[in-house]
Amino acid sequence: MNMIYRTYILVVFLFIALPTATAADAKAGKLIFDRVCVHCHAIGGDSKFAPNLKGIGERRDIVWLNKWLKSPKEVLKYDEYAQKLLENNAYSLTMPTFPSMKNDEKRANVIAYLLDFF
Repeated sequence: MNMIYRTYILVVFLFIALPTATAADAKAGKLIFDRVCVHCHAIGGDSKFAPNLKGIGERRDIVWLNKWLKSPKEVLKYDEYAQKLLENNAYSLTMPTFPSMKNDEKRANVIAYLLDFF
């Protein structure tokens, strides 16, 4: 094989393999969700202490979800949608910032789970 052909194969392989290797893991996100989020959030049916997450991907985009999960109190300072959520919360509860959500990979995994399954 000549050098140009080998370079082409390598570039194609990297474009295919790298996104897969770094993609968020929805299964890992489900584990975090089941351990942390499910206590307050419903998925369909009646709300618990926090908003129902069914259809969250239709209401909010990845950028918003990422900012919210990383620092809910910060987003509440400027975001009207987040402020409305707090106003409509019967218990006036603000979502806490969970230590696991400070981690970019874990946060991406939870978002992947929310968008894939709700």
